[in-house]
Amino acid sequence: MDKFEINKPKNANRRIIVRTTDEMAETIFKVAQEMDVSVNTLIVNCIQFALDHR
Repeated sequence: MDKFEINKPKNANRRIIVRTTDEMAETIFKVAQEMDVSVNTLIVNCIQFALDHR
């Protein structure tokens, strides 16, 4: 499987709402901080990785 890498998304201007658990949200915030990226950048990259590997 390919390695997960963070890239700044291009033209990520479309807003959507994603509902999640409090625990998952806290993990997302923590990982984004550890990787020194925005929460949006992390989530967009996670979604793209999942779509590329479905």
